Amino acid sequence: MTLFSRRTLLSGAAALAAVRPAAAQLSQRPVRIIVPFTAGGSSDILARIIAELLRAVLNQTIVAENRPGGNGAIGMLAVAMAEPDGHSIVAGHVGTHAITPAVTPPNGYDAAKSFTTVAVHATSSNLLVVPAESEVGGFQALLELAKKKPGALNYGSPGTGSPSHIATLQLAAMTGIDVVHVPYRGNSAAVTDLLGGRLQFMFASPAEILEHVRAGKLKALAASGSTRSAATPDIAPIAELGIPGFNFRTWHVMSVRSDTPADVLAKIRVAMTQVMKSDAYRQRLAGLSLDPGIDDGVEADRFVQKEIAYWTTFVKDAGIRAE
Repeated sequence: MTLFSRRTLLSGAAALAAVRPAAAQLSQRPVRIIVPFTAGGSSDILARIIAELLRAVLNQTIVAENRPGGNGAIGMLAVAMAEPDGHSIVAGHVGTHAITPAVTPPNGYDAAKSFTTVAVHATSSNLLVVPAESEVGGFQALLELAKKKPGALNYGSPGTGSPSHIATLQLAAMTGIDVVHVPYRGNSAAVTDLLGGRLQFMFASPAEILEHVRAGKLKALAASGSTRSAATPDIAPIAELGIPGFNFRTWHVMSVRSDTPADVLAKIRVAMTQVMKSDAYRQRLAGLSLDPGIDDGVEADRFVQKEIAYWTTFVKDAGIRAE
């Protein structure tokens, strides 16, 4: 059973009771939260939690719908092409909104111009993990093995430009290791292969792999953030383990079309703010070992725009290209 099904659903009734209606319905039509990845990943888990809690706030049908493919571009395009009426929301992250568009400019939308931010609903320091049976006992041991056997270690990610991929590229650039990227359509498939020993290591969100760590199926060697996360205080960041300055955090974002009417956008932002400030949501985040994001929509949009500019420059300067 997944972390989502076992933990987050246990408190479902209590969560709905704690989040009281604060806004009228957008309309009688369902609201779709489009997840641009396969089911089971952190974006999917978060979208389903938010859909559940938003139903109570807006008092209307809200469904999470997976639209995987193109490293998130298919789901992003689906919202970019939908009516700008607030009934289609994309649940993406730093990869879909900032990194992937810089690596492979999409057709049909511009991440910086086509969307506006509802909220940055969570952040996380990704975990560097290896199979429990791995000969690697610690972070420095992984680096030593990678340097001893260049090109021999495989790592997985949901695709070129994904957070898992970029975190590894940063690590390789700062340490000089030579490792092989194996792209998947979603992190859940990569985690499955990691558990099966077909991959040697990878970075992943705590929401996706911490249950396996606690069950003894994976070993967490380090965290990608520059400081210890409140969610995983026992896992040291790479910056503490001999690579000063290493820092990578994933942020998750809800967006709608940028030409969504101001009153509709305001209504969705108010509802999301209420959800994110609720004890119900914060408890669910803690259960997933994720950290809170930015619940003020205007502030969140400024943050996302800055991140898009930063990662566009990073990808260009690093010479990262689609594989």
